[in-house]
Amino acid sequence: MQLRGLELKTRLWKAVGFVMMLTILLSLRWFAQPGMVSADPFHTSDPATSLTIRVGYYGGPYHTKKVYTLSDLEAMPQVEQAYTFIDSMPAVVLDSARGVKLTDILADSGIDVNSVEAFYFYATDVKKGWYECLPKSFLLDTDRYYYPNLPTHWDFETQSAIPGAVYGAVQVEPIIALHDNWKRFATYPDFTVHDTSTRFRLLFGQNDTSTRTASRSAKWVHAIEVMLGGMPPTGIVLNQEIANVKVGSTVQLTAAILPPEESTDRRITWKSSDTSVATVNRDGLVKVVGPGTAVITVSTVVGNLTASCVVNGPEGGVDQLAASSAGGPPNNVERGDQTGTQLPETDQQYLEDKEAADTVSKTSRVSLERSGSQPWRVFEMSADAVPLQQMKEKNSMDIYAAILFAILFLFGSGRGYMEYVREETR
Repeated sequence: MQLRGLELKTRLWKAVGFVMMLTILLSLRWFAQPGMVSADPFHTSDPATSLTIRVGYYGGPYHTKKVYTLSDLEAMPQVEQAYTFIDSMPAVVLDSARGVKLTDILADSGIDVNSVEAFYFYATDVKKGWYECLPKSFLLDTDRYYYPNLPTHWDFETQSAIPGAVYGAVQVEPIIALHDNWKRFATYPDFTVHDTSTRFRLLFGQNDTSTRTASRSAKWVHAIEVMLGGMPPTGIVLNQEIANVKVGSTVQLTAAILPPEESTDRRITWKSSDTSVATVNRDGLVKVVGPGTAVITVSTVVGNLTASCVVNGPEGGVDQLAASSAGGPPNNVERGDQTGTQLPETDQQYLEDKEAADTVSKTSRVSLERSGSQPWRVFEMSADAVPLQQMKEKNSMDIYAAILFAILFLFGSGRGYMEYVREETR
């Protein structure tokens, strides 16, 4: 009986030792693996086959500006450049890559780089949400470098760069790599290897020799959402809607964009419905050049929000003019040596469209949080846009907590069983 209890005790401790050894090995692999906790560190993926560029404001919606195929990107100007990174070991990584500048992709997509506040990179190995978010201040506004001396000037005992690592630094720009050669412990670039298995990969270089940024170099990127700063205008109004003046007179119109403090693109355009009656310059100065009625319209470049002023029109202004257009010819109204006449059919249609646009602009108010203080340019969003989804991060330590719990459970159960065996053998 005593021999049997001893044999059971030996088997139990062997099982506990095996579980503990497995836990240690998994932990070492997890710590050595570069990557964010939000993505599965043991997961691989297929190369991205296209790159979608979407644009929007904080909170969405976002809409597609352009979708690039591999051949589209290959037809753009190419950059061949080496990049250095420090991974989570920490150790130096050297990547020899060929791709397209991120700024060239933005320009080709029709996005003003000065409007950008942040980038969201979506990877094929993350099924829901984005893998990495990088602000423009980090990615584009900070000078970034390739340190050719860093791989040979790295002390593995202190896990830090030694003097001379920054010498010969080469300034680099962020690119989307079509192929690269990502190597840990490499000491010189090798552009002969064209690895496309991680396509498309974001590469951006370093701004020091100590920060660990390898995990932020997203691979398998299939979409980039570009978040713009600020918010678009929500309305526009004029200082007057009616101007009754004689031929040869001038009227100064002033436009106010709503909201006055938060709208970020305040560009406007002016237009006269009949330049033989009234003209308007870029500053809103109206000059009456002939008899008749004209409608001066100011529009926002973004959103095409409008406001109008009727020059020498009916007593009721825009409302009376619209009503006259719907109900028949208006009564002639004397204006000194001028006589009011019915607007041409094109102007009637314009006033109907204008009335509908005014209704939308008065009821449309957007309450978005202002972001940044740059003179942002703003892009119009489409109706089929989808909002940005925040990625739900995974907790990579859950599996290790479960293993630790299992070890403690087995250890406790084993001790209880051994006490039972001792009691039986007495």
